[in-house]
Amino acid sequence: MLDHSYIGKKLPLIRFQVDASKIRELATALGDDNPIFHDKAAAQAAGYLDLVAPLTFPTLFRFWGGTPVGSEIRALLGEMGADLLRVLHGEEEHEYHSLMHPGDDITGELEIVDIERKEGRSGVMDFVKTQATYRNQRDEIVVIARATMVVRW
Repeated sequence: MLDHSYIGKKLPLIRFQVDASKIRELATALGDDNPIFHDKAAAQAAGYLDLVAPLTFPTLFRFWGGTPVGSEIRALLGEMGADLLRVLHGEEEHEYHSLMHPGDDITGELEIVDIERKEGRSGVMDFVKTQATYRNQRDEIVVIARATMVVRW
């Protein structure tokens, strides 16, 4: 069983500079050839300031190089009692307040908001729910990201 005293724990601040090349790379990896992700002129013709980050872009904040948060989450799950080889990505959702463009400097803080225990056909599982509120360089909320990690026992 995971240590529930970690509910409310916040990880160090996440910081990510949105870069046009990362927007293009993610869109290409997703197989999305929409020109608003690849061509600044096309994005501007569509009414945007610049390239638009794909909606799953916030996932990069926790896993891209230069951000230690991915390893911190794994270390924290280990401290809580999880066998890291039995941790699965459960679900993820993003609540958008505005779009992200190249040059945006995004900061956010990840918090463990809940731990639920459920029993399924394959046994007992703990569901670790996290939330991060990401703000841009103007301190405006850009997106709230919620994710669930599943720890199988």
